[in-house]
Amino acid sequence: MGAHAPGTEPLIDGAGDGRCSNARELFRSILPAFLGALAALVLAVPILYLPYQMSFDNGKHPEFSVAVAGFSGLDAAAAASAGGATPTPTLLDPTFDLTVGIKEPRKWSTACVPRGTTAVVSYRRVRLATGPVPGFCGQNENTTEVGSVMAWGTAVPVPRFAVDSLADELGRGEADVDVKLMGPARYCAICDQLVIECKARLGRGEASPPCTVRYDTPTLPDDPARPRGRQQARKELRTPQASSE
Repeated sequence: MGAHAPGTEPLIDGAGDGRCSNARELFRSILPAFLGALAALVLAVPILYLPYQMSFDNGKHPEFSVAVAGFSGLDAAAAASAGGATPTPTLLDPTFDLTVGIKEPRKWSTACVPRGTTAVVSYRRVRLATGPVPGFCGQNENTTEVGSVMAWGTAVPVPRFAVDSLADELGRGEADVDVKLMGPARYCAICDQLVIECKARLGRGEASPPCTVRYDTPTLPDDPARPRGRQQARKELRTPQASSE
């Protein structure tokens, strides 16, 4: 009782082996597909995650600012204005200590002032000083500032109307200067020049309101790297030739 008949044992064992064999074959058949799907998932997650994260930066833009931390050489404007009318422009030797800042509200993008940028300080469209700006970047939802950016001028002729206006505004503490950060201009047919225009108040050391940013097509002389023959041929095409009789 309870014992299997001798003839039935091979049938039971054979059925078990068949089921195991079928399971192994099924596992082997689906394993490549499973591993492929897993690999695709591993690769797809970062590919899809990065655009998802970058979507939070949409609608956000970096802000550039300039502060005049200090200045000198403008006292002559007040003295010249107090001295009465003069027919010749007043010569000034102005120096400006600038602080350039980038407020980057985006996490996955970077805004930069490129290396080779020049700061141009003007008053009433009269250029007073220029100086180099070191290249730097703002990133990761932070504000980055670079100080001691010096711009200077030597024996700069300033017309009478600008001298009088500058002296009056300095006396009232309301003198503003225009600071233009001009990126490097490259010899490239498709390259644009970064131009950042700011208006900074003198005597307060405060950051300017957000500057305007644009990209201009620079006007460059002939590329010195090109053969002179090509440059001359281009000039001849632009210059009408006299007709010979």
